[in-house]
Amino acid sequence: MNFPMIWALVKKDLAIWSRSVATIVVTIVPALVLLLVLVLGAAAVSGNPVAIVNEDSGGMAAHKFVQMAQAYSGFNGAAVMTAQEATLNYEKLRVAAILTIPADFSAALANGRRPVIEWQVRNFNDDVANDLRRALPDIVDEFVKSGAAGVNPIHINVEEHDLHGTDAGFVAFNLVSILVVLILQSGIVNAGLASVREWESKTVKELLMSPASSLTLIAGKVLAGVITSNAASCIALAFAYLLGVITNVSWPLLGLSLLMMTLIGVFGSGVGLLLAAVLRKTERVSAVSIIAAFYLFFLAGGLADVAYLPPWLQALARFIPNTYAVSALRDTLLYNSTVGLGKDFVVLGLSSLLALALGVPMLRRGLEN
Repeated sequence: MNFPMIWALVKKDLAIWSRSVATIVVTIVPALVLLLVLVLGAAAVSGNPVAIVNEDSGGMAAHKFVQMAQAYSGFNGAAVMTAQEATLNYEKLRVAAILTIPADFSAALANGRRPVIEWQVRNFNDDVANDLRRALPDIVDEFVKSGAAGVNPIHINVEEHDLHGTDAGFVAFNLVSILVVLILQSGIVNAGLASVREWESKTVKELLMSPASSLTLIAGKVLAGVITSNAASCIALAFAYLLGVITNVSWPLLGLSLLMMTLIGVFGSGVGLLLAAVLRKTERVSAVSIIAAFYLFFLAGGLADVAYLPPWLQALARFIPNTYAVSALRDTLLYNSTVGLGKDFVVLGLSSLLALALGVPMLRRGLEN
């Protein structure tokens, strides 16, 4: 292959891509739509505001309980109010629940009695209601373990063992899936549309009459697709880091993440060549690529871990490269882990080779014929 010629073709395709508003829109619109879904989903599940009415204002135990309730991560704000203020905010839908600590709370604990905490919950749907119902036992457990209630009346201690060393935020967890869609879509669109464009603009004949072989032309398309997908992923990662969504990523794991992103871009470029060879129309390639991006996003566990999907969908997800790409990037970018990374790289590597093995010959025959 003629490497100077490949690089010349890459620069041509990148220049055309940067000036084509339609191509840029097709590249980023699926990711932006999914990002909007993510933001709305985060707003729905990121916790609810609650009101705290502390009628035992002078009690030390009550003060400690209020502090723990306010520090609870499952609430989207926990403000101390009077009973009248809490009722008003509850009626106007400004808070989803009212936690009332009775006046004898501290005294009852000191005397071995059981105080009654009132937990008024707005149960307008199961998701919100169950989140609030689970919150109070968590707070009570932390309160008891702190020793503020005296001797532990339950006599049971919980020893937690987490799967990962760090927790991932809801936005960060799902942002990785969107990042995979963005990379895949960039590879498909830029390799596919760059190839289709040669037929539509009648420049394919000129290219075939040049000294470059058809394989050199295709290599230029693939490389341009990989470069644009990597550029898009790096920009998205930079924004995620600046916004504090993704943090504390080690340099070695960041390098592995970039390598995985490159493989996703190669796979997307191979799929783009295949679509270009079969469809040969900008509108067709654009439409199919967007539909494929959405299907692959949800089938690969875009909004939930694959382990929580129905059994038939879990079985299907094993045959989707996105599943392994999402798993690898979550491990490296969110959990600082390399467990299972070897399998993910093998699957993505084989998928990329398979996509190229199918796409390159078909496009090559199309160019030569």
